[in-house]
Amino acid sequence: MYNVVSHFKHTMTFYNGVTVTFFSLDRPSIGAGRSFVAIFGDEIKYWKEENFTNILKTVRGYYARYGNNPWYRARTFTTDLPNPNHIGEYDWCYKIVNTMDRERVKLLIKVSLVYNDVRAQYAVQLQQLRKLEALNASSADIARVRKKLTDAERLMIRWHERWVKARQRVTMAMISSSFVNIDVLGTEFFEDEQAESLEGFATNILSIRPRLAANQKFYPTLTADNFFADGYDNSAIDRNEYGWLEDCSVLKYLDKNQIIEGGMDAGNMLSMVFGQRNGREYRLLKEIFTISPQTERDLADKFLAYFKPHRLKVLRLYYDRAMNSYQKQRADMATKIKQAIERDADGKSTGWRVILMSRGQGDIYSDVEYRFFIALLAGQLRDRLFSFIIDRHNCEFTKVEMENCATKVSKDRFNRDVIRKEKKGDKLPFDRLPRESSNLTDAVKYLLMRPEWIAVWSKSGGIASPSPR
Repeated sequence: MYNVVSHFKHTMTFYNGVTVTFFSLDRPSIGAGRSFVAIFGDEIKYWKEENFTNILKTVRGYYARYGNNPWYRARTFTTDLPNPNHIGEYDWCYKIVNTMDRERVKLLIKVSLVYNDVRAQYAVQLQQLRKLEALNASSADIARVRKKLTDAERLMIRWHERWVKARQRVTMAMISSSFVNIDVLGTEFFEDEQAESLEGFATNILSIRPRLAANQKFYPTLTADNFFADGYDNSAIDRNEYGWLEDCSVLKYLDKNQIIEGGMDAGNMLSMVFGQRNGREYRLLKEIFTISPQTERDLADKFLAYFKPHRLKVLRLYYDRAMNSYQKQRADMATKIKQAIERDADGKSTGWRVILMSRGQGDIYSDVEYRFFIALLAGQLRDRLFSFIIDRHNCEFTKVEMENCATKVSKDRFNRDVIRKEKKGDKLPFDRLPRESSNLTDAVKYLLMRPEWIAVWSKSGGIASPSPR
């Protein structure tokens, strides 16, 4: 970088004068007005193309001083293979791949290999000269080796010039699979991942560009418009020390003086999602979950710690009707989570009040859910209800589950074909549930599919048919 450094926030300097400035694309203003000689970027599959082109405007350097350097205005990027089926992943990097001139790259590799050999020869002669000098060898032997060193240096300079000429303005792109690390990881790593059918195996391990038909998705109208990326209040983050335990003060769109609404799904993974409505807009703001053997006590403790700064301590909770089982004995999961939030592990009042909204809740059929979310995510209920948007960072696993959730077709009791949510992922090992199950998507379902909102949708053309869940 060629900049006068006046402060060192987000900056690292090295003994040789190189200065590196770090900035995130969610806060691009950090790089505004700066001038960089080169740029390095990681995980560019999450970069929007317009953000990339804007950042390139800062890579203008100082030609008079660095113009002959092969790294002048260099761009070096790394990323996992982008999956365009995942909202918020972008595959514009293939445009750069297509600009690669393979013949020039081959020439560069050949020149680089020769240049490396020449440098090695120079190093050998330099080492030999120092050894002779240390041994007080004869002047004739020292003179002979010094001449070889001079010849090697002259040859190295020539090949350096050739290498610089070959290196400048060359694009090289490589797509490699994780098999390049097979010597380190061992064959068992790949055999296990293939046998377990881990999510992303073909894309992340084999580097195969993914394809997924829209008619296979349970949420086919889910697009980038259903997510927002500016959900963090950066000023709240900056006020705290590094390592601070993040809480809801970082949520830019959370109204701390309004009731929080939550959706919950139970099972081996206890999942909760939280949102608020503001006029014609409903934002999903946060997800929290625990995995067995953790219990509702652990889930409640996570909730209490995260939402401690919230001022109006009222939670409206919508949940699976199965959580009402054993309600008369007060052993139902709904009552347990209510008690765990309202009183801490020592039995002391937390100041929170939980309102259970799903007492007497009926079935929510899968095919009805499918059509309701098609309309909701497509914006068809914006005028009658609201538009629904999700915090892509604070609801990371909800996002992944919705993107990957598939459909299956089965027969109902009337022998009709109905669309159901594929739930094979719910039976996976516990550590895989957050990404590959449908638990968080079910929590979203319970949060939003309220009888009064389903009624509004039905009147607008949606038909809540009585087919099984």
